[in-house]
Amino acid sequence: MSYLTKKDQKGKTRQIGKRGFRKGSYFTHLLKSAPEGKSVVDSRHELIAGYAMDLDPRIKALQVQPFTLDVTTGEMLHTKDQLDRYREKLKTRGRQASLYTPDFALTMQDQSVRIIEIKDAGWIDFTDSYSGKIEAATELLKVKGIHFEILAGSYEDTLPCVQNLKLLHSINHQMNAKEVPASLLDLTEKLQAVRVFAAQMHESAEMLSVSEIADGNRLTVTQVCIAIVMGIFDAPIWREVINKKTLLSGAADDSMNCIRYEHFDLRRRT
Repeated sequence: MSYLTKKDQKGKTRQIGKRGFRKGSYFTHLLKSAPEGKSVVDSRHELIAGYAMDLDPRIKALQVQPFTLDVTTGEMLHTKDQLDRYREKLKTRGRQASLYTPDFALTMQDQSVRIIEIKDAGWIDFTDSYSGKIEAATELLKVKGIHFEILAGSYEDTLPCVQNLKLLHSINHQMNAKEVPASLLDLTEKLQAVRVFAAQMHESAEMLSVSEIADGNRLTVTQVCIAIVMGIFDAPIWREVINKKTLLSGAADDSMNCIRYEHFDLRRRT
Protein backbone atom coordinates (compact mmCIF):
# COMPACT_ATOMS: atom_id res chain seq x y z
CA MET A 1 0.00 0.00 0.00
CA SER A 2 1.58 3.26 -1.12
CA TYR A 3 0.87 6.46 -2.98
CA LEU A 4 2.87 9.23 -4.59
CA THR A 5 3.01 12.81 -3.41
CA LYS A 6 4.66 15.75 -5.14
CA LYS A 7 4.75 17.74 -1.94
CA ASP A 8 8.06 17.83 -0.08
CA GLN A 9 7.81 16.02 3.22
CA LYS A 10 10.24 16.14 6.11
CA GLY A 11 11.91 12.97 7.24
CA LYS A 12 13.58 12.71 10.60
CA THR A 13 16.57 14.75 9.49
CA ARG A 14 16.40 15.06 5.72
CA GLN A 15 13.74 16.74 3.64
CA ILE A 16 12.40 14.15 1.26
CA GLY A 17 12.27 15.20 -2.36
CA LYS A 18 14.70 18.05 -1.72
CA ARG A 19 17.10 16.93 -4.44
CA GLY A 20 14.76 17.79 -7.29
CA PHE A 21 11.34 19.41 -7.65
CA ARG A 22 10.23 16.73 -10.12
CA LYS A 23 11.03 14.00 -7.67
CA GLY A 24 7.97 12.70 -5.86
CA SER A 25 7.86 11.06 -2.48
CA TYR A 26 6.08 7.82 -1.70
CA PHE A 27 3.96 7.31 1.38
CA THR A 28 3.76 3.68 2.41
CA HIS A 29 2.96 1.47 5.38
CA LEU A 30 5.86 -0.70 6.53
CA LEU A 31 4.82 -2.88 9.45
CA LYS A 32 8.29 -2.91 10.98
CA SER A 33 8.70 0.86 10.84
CA ALA A 34 7.70 3.23 13.65
CA PRO A 35 5.56 5.11 14.41
CA GLU A 36 2.60 2.94 13.45
CA GLY A 37 4.38 1.73 10.34
CA LYS A 38 3.88 5.01 8.45
CA SER A 39 6.85 5.85 6.23
CA VAL A 40 7.84 8.17 3.41
CA VAL A 41 10.57 7.18 0.96
CA ASP A 42 12.37 9.05 -1.81
CA SER A 43 11.89 6.72 -4.76
CA ARG A 44 10.19 3.64 -6.14
CA HIS A 45 13.48 1.77 -5.68
CA GLU A 46 13.41 2.50 -1.96
CA LEU A 47 9.72 1.58 -1.88
CA ILE A 48 10.29 -1.92 -3.28
CA ALA A 49 13.42 -2.42 -1.18
CA GLY A 50 11.32 -1.41 1.84
CA TYR A 51 8.76 -4.09 0.97
CA ALA A 52 11.53 -6.70 0.83
CA MET A 53 12.87 -5.55 4.21
CA ASP A 54 9.39 -5.58 5.73
CA LEU A 55 8.93 -9.20 4.59
CA ASP A 56 12.42 -10.42 5.56
CA PRO A 57 11.95 -12.40 8.82
CA ARG A 58 15.53 -11.74 9.93
CA ILE A 59 14.68 -8.05 10.36
CA LYS A 60 13.07 -7.07 13.66
CA ALA A 61 12.55 -3.36 12.96
CA LEU A 62 13.46 -0.75 10.37
CA GLN A 63 13.73 3.01 10.19
CA VAL A 64 13.54 5.23 7.12
CA GLN A 65 16.19 7.98 7.01
CA PRO A 66 17.18 7.18 10.60
CA PHE A 67 19.81 9.88 11.15
CA THR A 68 22.14 12.37 9.52
CA LEU A 69 25.87 11.95 9.99
CA ASP A 70 28.45 14.73 9.75
CA VAL A 71 31.28 12.77 8.17
CA THR A 72 33.87 15.38 9.18
CA THR A 73 33.15 15.25 12.93
CA GLY A 74 31.27 11.98 13.43
CA GLU A 75 28.31 13.84 14.94
CA MET A 76 25.10 11.82 14.56
CA LEU A 77 21.81 13.73 14.46
CA HIS A 78 18.50 11.92 14.89
CA THR A 79 15.86 14.65 14.52
CA LYS A 80 15.22 17.65 12.29
CA ASP A 81 15.50 19.96 15.32
CA GLN A 82 18.91 18.53 16.20
CA LEU A 83 20.07 19.03 12.62
CA ASP A 84 18.82 22.62 12.49
CA ARG A 85 20.55 23.48 15.78
CA TYR A 86 23.75 21.78 14.62
CA ARG A 87 23.80 23.74 11.37
CA GLU A 88 23.20 26.98 13.25
CA LYS A 89 26.05 26.19 15.64
CA LEU A 90 28.44 25.55 12.76
CA LYS A 91 27.27 28.69 11.01
CA THR A 92 28.16 30.84 14.01
CA ARG A 93 31.62 29.27 13.94
CA GLY A 94 32.04 29.87 10.23
CA ARG A 95 32.08 26.16 9.41
CA GLN A 96 30.13 23.94 7.05
CA ALA A 97 29.02 20.39 7.67
CA SER A 98 29.48 17.48 5.28
CA LEU A 99 26.25 15.60 5.85
CA TYR A 100 25.09 12.15 4.85
CA THR A 101 21.65 10.60 5.50
CA PRO A 102 21.22 6.87 4.80
CA ASP A 103 18.00 5.43 3.42
CA PHE A 104 17.33 2.70 5.99
CA ALA A 105 18.50 1.39 9.35
CA LEU A 106 17.72 -2.26 10.02
CA THR A 107 17.64 -3.86 13.46
CA MET A 108 18.14 -7.58 12.99
CA GLN A 109 16.73 -10.33 15.19
CA ASP A 110 20.18 -10.70 16.83
CA GLN A 111 20.03 -6.94 17.70
CA SER A 112 22.80 -6.04 15.25
CA VAL A 113 22.24 -2.91 13.14
CA ARG A 114 22.72 -2.50 9.40
CA ILE A 115 22.67 0.79 7.51
CA ILE A 116 21.42 0.57 3.93
CA GLU A 117 21.79 2.92 0.96
CA ILE A 118 19.56 2.21 -2.06
CA LYS A 119 20.68 3.11 -5.58
CA ASP A 120 19.17 2.69 -9.02
CA ALA A 121 20.66 -0.23 -10.96
CA GLY A 122 21.48 2.18 -13.78
CA TRP A 123 23.62 4.26 -11.46
CA ILE A 124 27.22 4.08 -12.64
CA ASP A 125 29.37 5.61 -9.95
CA PHE A 126 29.56 8.23 -7.26
CA THR A 127 30.91 11.69 -7.90
CA ASP A 128 34.28 12.25 -6.26
CA SER A 129 32.77 14.32 -3.44
CA TYR A 130 29.96 11.86 -2.76
CA SER A 131 32.33 8.91 -2.96
CA GLY A 132 34.51 10.49 -0.28
CA LYS A 133 31.45 11.15 1.87
CA ILE A 134 30.32 7.52 1.59
CA GLU A 135 33.79 6.20 2.40
CA ALA A 136 34.01 8.45 5.46
CA ALA A 137 30.53 7.42 6.62
CA THR A 138 31.43 3.75 6.18
CA GLU A 139 34.51 4.10 8.39
CA LEU A 140 32.69 6.10 11.07
CA LEU A 141 29.87 3.55 11.24
CA LYS A 142 32.38 0.69 11.32
CA VAL A 143 33.98 2.20 14.43
CA LYS A 144 30.53 2.22 16.04
CA GLY A 145 30.11 -1.46 15.12
CA ILE A 146 27.45 -0.72 12.50
CA HIS A 147 27.46 -2.54 9.17
CA PHE A 148 26.96 -0.42 6.03
CA GLU A 149 26.02 -1.61 2.56
CA ILE A 150 24.80 -0.26 -0.76
CA LEU A 151 22.13 -2.07 -2.79
CA ALA A 152 21.65 -1.27 -6.47
CA GLY A 153 18.15 -2.30 -7.52
CA SER A 154 15.73 -1.60 -10.32
CA TYR A 155 12.07 -0.67 -10.53
CA GLU A 156 9.93 -1.53 -13.52
CA ASP A 157 6.34 -2.65 -13.18
CA THR A 158 7.07 -5.66 -15.39
CA LEU A 159 9.88 -7.01 -13.19
CA PRO A 160 8.90 -10.22 -11.37
CA CYS A 161 10.33 -9.04 -8.04
CA VAL A 162 8.31 -5.81 -8.19
CA GLN A 163 5.02 -7.57 -8.90
CA ASN A 164 5.69 -10.31 -6.34
CA LEU A 165 6.80 -7.99 -3.55
CA LYS A 166 3.72 -5.82 -4.07
CA LEU A 167 1.51 -8.91 -3.89
CA LEU A 168 3.20 -10.48 -0.87
CA HIS A 169 3.45 -7.18 0.98
CA SER A 170 -0.29 -6.64 0.49
CA ILE A 171 -0.97 -10.16 1.79
CA ASN A 172 1.30 -9.51 4.77
CA HIS A 173 -0.79 -6.46 5.64
CA GLN A 174 -3.96 -8.53 5.51
CA MET A 175 -2.35 -11.10 7.81
CA ASN A 176 -1.58 -8.36 10.34
CA ALA A 177 -4.89 -6.50 10.04
CA LYS A 178 -7.09 -5.95 13.10
CA GLU A 179 -9.80 -7.95 11.39
CA VAL A 180 -8.17 -11.20 10.29
CA PRO A 181 -9.40 -12.23 6.81
CA ALA A 182 -11.37 -15.46 6.46
CA SER A 183 -8.71 -16.90 4.14
CA LEU A 184 -6.14 -16.74 6.95
CA LEU A 185 -8.50 -18.21 9.55
CA ASP A 186 -9.26 -21.10 7.20
CA LEU A 187 -5.55 -21.67 6.55
CA THR A 188 -4.80 -21.62 10.29
CA GLU A 189 -7.01 -24.67 10.76
CA LYS A 190 -5.03 -26.53 8.07
CA LEU A 191 -1.61 -25.15 9.00
CA GLN A 192 -0.13 -28.23 10.65
CA ALA A 193 -1.08 -30.46 7.73
CA VAL A 194 0.32 -27.92 5.24
CA ARG A 195 3.61 -27.74 7.17
CA VAL A 196 3.90 -31.54 7.10
CA PHE A 197 3.17 -31.51 3.36
CA ALA A 198 5.88 -28.87 2.77
CA ALA A 199 8.39 -30.79 4.92
CA GLN A 200 7.80 -33.91 2.83
CA MET A 201 8.35 -31.86 -0.34
CA HIS A 202 11.62 -30.55 1.10
CA GLU A 203 12.87 -34.00 2.09
CA SER A 204 12.13 -35.45 -1.34
CA ALA A 205 13.34 -32.32 -3.19
CA GLU A 206 9.98 -32.35 -4.97
CA MET A 207 8.69 -29.21 -6.64
CA LEU A 208 4.99 -28.64 -7.26
CA SER A 209 3.05 -25.85 -8.91
CA VAL A 210 0.96 -23.42 -6.89
CA SER A 211 -2.22 -25.00 -8.28
CA GLU A 212 -1.03 -28.53 -7.41
CA ILE A 213 -0.28 -27.48 -3.84
CA ALA A 214 -3.63 -25.70 -3.60
CA ASP A 215 -5.57 -28.67 -4.96
CA GLY A 216 -3.68 -31.19 -2.83
CA ASN A 217 -4.35 -29.28 0.38
CA ARG A 218 -7.75 -27.76 -0.41
CA LEU A 219 -6.29 -24.26 -0.41
CA THR A 220 -6.85 -21.19 -2.53
CA VAL A 221 -4.03 -19.58 -4.51
CA THR A 222 -4.08 -16.69 -2.01
CA GLN A 223 -3.64 -19.14 0.86
CA VAL A 224 -0.61 -20.66 -0.88
CA CYS A 225 0.83 -17.13 -1.15
CA ILE A 226 0.17 -16.64 2.57
CA ALA A 227 2.14 -19.84 3.18
CA ILE A 228 5.01 -18.36 1.13
CA VAL A 229 5.03 -15.26 3.35
CA MET A 230 4.98 -17.53 6.42
CA GLY A 231 8.04 -19.40 5.15
CA ILE A 232 6.30 -22.73 4.55
CA PHE A 233 7.10 -22.77 0.83
CA ASP A 234 9.96 -21.26 -1.15
CA ALA A 235 9.10 -19.38 -4.35
CA PRO A 236 11.35 -17.93 -7.08
CA ILE A 237 10.05 -14.43 -6.40
CA TRP A 238 13.11 -12.73 -7.91
CA ARG A 239 12.96 -14.65 -11.20
CA GLU A 240 9.32 -15.04 -12.23
CA VAL A 241 5.89 -13.67 -11.45
CA ILE A 242 4.01 -15.96 -9.07
CA ASN A 243 1.03 -17.61 -10.75
CA LYS A 244 -0.79 -20.94 -10.68
CA LYS A 245 1.97 -22.62 -12.70
CA THR A 246 4.88 -21.37 -10.57
CA LEU A 247 6.89 -24.24 -9.12
CA LEU A 248 7.44 -24.10 -5.36
CA SER A 249 9.60 -26.15 -3.03
CA GLY A 250 9.08 -26.97 0.61
CA ALA A 251 11.09 -24.65 2.83
CA ALA A 252 13.73 -25.97 5.21
CA ASP A 253 12.84 -25.62 8.89
CA ASP A 254 15.45 -22.91 9.39
CA SER A 255 14.86 -20.96 6.17
CA MET A 256 11.90 -18.95 7.56
CA ASN A 257 10.99 -17.71 4.09
CA CYS A 258 12.48 -17.09 0.67
CA ILE A 259 12.63 -13.31 1.00
CA ARG A 260 16.03 -11.78 1.69
CA TYR A 261 16.41 -8.03 1.28
CA GLU A 262 19.94 -8.50 -0.16
CA HIS A 263 18.42 -10.14 -3.23
CA PHE A 264 17.13 -6.70 -4.21
CA ASP A 265 20.75 -5.88 -5.08
CA LEU A 266 21.44 -6.44 -8.77
CA ARG A 267 25.07 -5.46 -8.48
CA ARG A 268 27.02 -5.84 -5.25
CA ARG A 269 28.82 -2.65 -4.26
CA THR A 270 30.32 -3.60 -0.88
